[in-house]
Amino acid sequence: MPLKLEYFNLKGVAELSRLILAYADEKYEDVRIPFDSWPAKKASSPLGLYCQCLVLENGEGTVPVSAAIARYIWPTSLHFEKDESVKAQKIVEVTPKINEFMQRLEKFVRGPDTVLASGFSWADIALFNAVNDLFPVGNLQLDPGLTKLHAVVERVRAEPKIAAWLAKRPVTGL
Repeated sequence: MPLKLEYFNLKGVAELSRLILAYADEKYEDVRIPFDSWPAKKASSPLGLYCQCLVLENGEGTVPVSAAIARYIWPTSLHFEKDESVKAQKIVEVTPKINEFMQRLEKFVRGPDTVLASGFSWADIALFNAVNDLFPVGNLQLDPGLTKLHAVVERVRAEPKIAAWLAKRPVTGL
């Protein structure tokens, strides 16, 4: 699947994706858009006039927005590896780093079962998404000792609208 990343000739919001692609040793076309050609190109971008410049094309479609691109690329980077023993080693290497990050993140949880003291927010949903949908890609699990993070994840899982979505959403690998 040929990848094409389009952005200005800057690091900016594209750099996270470039770094992940570099780490994954994934070949891609790095298209640098000159500033003076952006106004004409903007109208035809995936989200029209509201789109930022950064776009990833993967041969099946287009992904705009930097966080979505990074999220698409990172978990699939383990799938770029064909050798199962190398893939297993990568998982072994990244697990302590993720656990350390999650331990640090737990210190920021302010509510009894929400990230913010003020209540439920998209931060809770983002955490749930990472633990529920992305961790399994790398055979990762949230450390049972991180009780605050577990409380947030379970709170999101129990939200009726989210539970309904989880029950009806298509089953996919990623």
